[in-house]
Amino acid sequence: MNEPKCPFSTIQASGACACRHAREVVRRGGSEYDCNDADKHARCVALVSHLNTRALPALGYEDDLTLTPKSVYERILLGGLQGLDAEAGSGTSQDGIADIWPVVADALGRHGAPSDIPDTAFVPAIEACEIRKRRRRR
Repeated sequence: MNEPKCPFSTIQASGACACRHAREVVRRGGSEYDCNDADKHARCVALVSHLNTRALPALGYEDDLTLTPKSVYERILLGGLQGLDAEAGSGTSQDGIADIWPVVADALGRHGAPSDIPDTAFVPAIEACEIRKRRRRR
């Protein structure tokens, strides 16, 4: 049985985060992460959808994979988690999130549905977030 792909897979593959419910799988395109809990996957997908819906316009982009750079989506994922974590007072470093699920569960526990999470909880952190750039070897 195939497990659904974690919506935070790209930032997990970069090493910026981890999740207790994710399992690394290697596919043609490299490492990805699958979620081993269908209920938690659905909740994360709903949260990521809300983050994208609210943050893309704030950053001056639209939800179009042909026009919006991958790094913008990564910035929304990482910055969104950092903002939600900071709102909860967890004090996680700006470098990454050790475990995604407690941040998601806490945000949904405090606000209910993802659509009830105010932009002020995550948009400023997304705007301030900087994704580490890869360095090319010469």
